[in-house]
Amino acid sequence: MSKTVSLFFFVFYLVLFGVVLSKHNMIAMLMMATGMLLEACINLVYAFSNKR
Repeated sequence: MSKTVSLFFFVFYLVLFGVVLSKHNMIAMLMMATGMLLEACINLVYAFSNKR
C-alpha cells in the first residue's frame, strides 16, 4: 500500500479507537467492518495489478 493509504487507515483506526472508548459500539463495529473490507479490496487490487 502507498504511504497515503497507510496514513488514511492509521487515522481511520485512531478515530475508531476513540469511538470504542466513547462506548458507541455499533458505530465502532460498522467502522471496523468498513475498514477491513476497504483494506482487503485495496490489497486484492494491488495483488492482481502488480506486474512482476
